Amino acid sequence: MLFTAVLSLLAGLLTVLAPCVLPFLPVIVGGSLSGNRRRPYVIAGSLVASLMVFTLLLKASTVLIDVDPMVWTTISGGLVIGLGLVMLFPGVWTTIATRLHLDQGSHALLDKAQHASNGIASAVFTGAALGPVFSSCSPTYAWLIASVLPASRTAGLLYLVIYCIGVAVALLAISLLGRRLLDRIKWAADPRGWFQRTIAILFILVGLLVATGVDKKAQTWVAGHLPSLSAVEHKVLPKDSADALPTGSGVGQQAPELAGITSWINSDPLTLDGLRGKVVLVDFWTYSCINCVRTQPYLNAWYDTYRDQGLEIVGVHAPEFAFEKVPSNVETAVHEAKIAYPVALDNNFTTWRAFKNQYWPAKYLIDQNGIVRQVHFGEGGYDEMENAIRELLEARGSTVGAASDDQAGAGQSPETYLGTRRVSGFQGSPRLGEGTMSYSPASDPDSSKWNLSGTWKVDGESITAVSGDATLTYRFDGREMYLVMGGTEGATVKVEVNGRIQHPGQDVADGTAIIHQHRLYRLVSLPKAAEGTLVTLHFSPGVTANAFTFGG
Repeated sequence: MLFTAVLSLLAGLLTVLAPCVLPFLPVIVGGSLSGNRRRPYVIAGSLVASLMVFTLLLKASTVLIDVDPMVWTTISGGLVIGLGLVMLFPGVWTTIATRLHLDQGSHALLDKAQHASNGIASAVFTGAALGPVFSSCSPTYAWLIASVLPASRTAGLLYLVIYCIGVAVALLAISLLGRRLLDRIKWAADPRGWFQRTIAILFILVGLLVATGVDKKAQTWVAGHLPSLSAVEHKVLPKDSADALPTGSGVGQQAPELAGITSWINSDPLTLDGLRGKVVLVDFWTYSCINCVRTQPYLNAWYDTYRDQGLEIVGVHAPEFAFEKVPSNVETAVHEAKIAYPVALDNNFTTWRAFKNQYWPAKYLIDQNGIVRQVHFGEGGYDEMENAIRELLEARGSTVGAASDDQAGAGQSPETYLGTRRVSGFQGSPRLGEGTMSYSPASDPDSSKWNLSGTWKVDGESITAVSGDATLTYRFDGREMYLVMGGTEGATVKVEVNGRIQHPGQDVADGTAIIHQHRLYRLVSLPKAAEGTLVTLHFSPGVTANAFTFGG
């Protein structure tokens, strides 16, 4: 906990030196150069407030989470352009204020409007406009938002506040340096002087870069060719977000109630209180998680074997990606997995937080009195969990049948995320970064590594093929390969295994997977587990990929 807090503070302090922020420092410094000595504090404060508000809106609303991030950057860039125009043409604001009758009833208001380019209002807008821009500049910030905040609102907000304090301190220092410069060069404060006009033009240019997304391409080039502080953050971030979260509900505690469920599949709404008298297994899962997929046969077998003896399973679906919030997608996954037990959609992580859960999958076994008796995180432990189920059923007077067969899997390459927030194992040129650019493989990838060729659009969660020759190559260990992906109806991914069309997975026919919806696709199924299998995937334009998972 202390380590994460210190990392969050340092990340905030260092954000001002990140490649994606450096182009905006002249705007911040230039915006501080005016007669009002409160401006540096206002700019730093409004930027931090904007960063906080933008974050909370993005994470709290299931509607806004699916808004194209370019919408926010376009608005942000538009605000910066507007400020630049007002600075470049000081009389514009006066004209606008007069036509909108903003001057009625107060000469003081008109006076403020006339000097808005140097006033507190413009300082507020300057900071607010840059909030969404700063939100993409730190791996620590992305990790907090993607992993910590959904799982633990308290911890996530605490670390986010600490991160923003670091940003505020660094920006304030930069702005105050600008004030000190002003004390030596008084002519810089003249709103009609050449210096302020130059700053105004800089505002407009920066705003255009942000609004059009050109700044992201520049940042991507810098990140790929120059050393970056972001690399340091990536190295010290916890490998598992659970390292920084509170522990799950323990054995012997009263199980918290199911809460915040947005809809149900295979059942009318249920409560744990209403299930009192039964043995209940609460399973936290998400349909694109391969660990959850490999656990599914055990859950189905237990439900078939013990439901008539008093076992109820409740699958609490907590989405890892935005597309997993869509009920129809979850319903399709439930049908394909042959899940017959009730599934609750916990899109807002309300029940997840009530259980203080950390993992996909996670199982909480609850006795007939509502007490948690067994907890298991991740795969494995199937015999122990089934034995616990049998013991609790027998304790309530049920006669249980034979135990289900063991179906444990073997080892394999680790789960591999492709978006920049949690990317791992990439070997190629240039360095993977957000934006659209062409990639080429440095060489054949090592074991559990991957590369790209062709043109791709990359964001925090995924990569999307842009050109017709877009190819992804992965060398994996294990028997089966899965990939979470989606795209336009009828888009395709051609699959080659060791240079040949062979060993197709369940979703591949004649060497090609046809994309129908955003979900987990089974691409490769070898006769037995092997090491170093080279898989080449040829993507049609528009196909989006999120994460690889593997089976033994």
